[in-house]
Amino acid sequence: MIAHALSRLGAWLAARPDRLTVVNALLLTAILILLGSADLFRFVGGAAVLLCAAAILVRSLRRMDGNPLTLHPYDLAVMLAPPAIAAALAALAIILVVGHAPGSFAHTMGLVLFTIEFALLALGASDGGDGTPEAARA
Repeated sequence: MIAHALSRLGAWLAARPDRLTVVNALLLTAILILLGSADLFRFVGGAAVLLCAAAILVRSLRRMDGNPLTLHPYDLAVMLAPPAIAAALAALAIILVVGHAPGSFAHTMGLVLFTIEFALLALGASDGGDGTPEAARA
């Protein structure tokens, strides 16, 4: 029974590589929440958000094919605004988590916001989440 459920779970995760990326992001967030250290949450959570945002930025710069000035400003905004907003919201979530007492409304909302935004950033930084048609077909 358990072996069958685990094999189905493994098959579901293997069907799309981006699913495993989101699960890993959720697991890291769960570990940070369970440890309960504000300093560790700030350091590890902030580093993870920065790494994901940097990976998305590098991928976006590679898509520009040379000179970014040849792109229309709308194209630049569509390419760079969503990850920038997600990184800013994740940073705001870290501030909410670290700056408020555990169990408070602001702390809980910070945890929820960080979980969602970090999962989205990890998805965007993953190999399967780059928005290309090849990734959508996988």
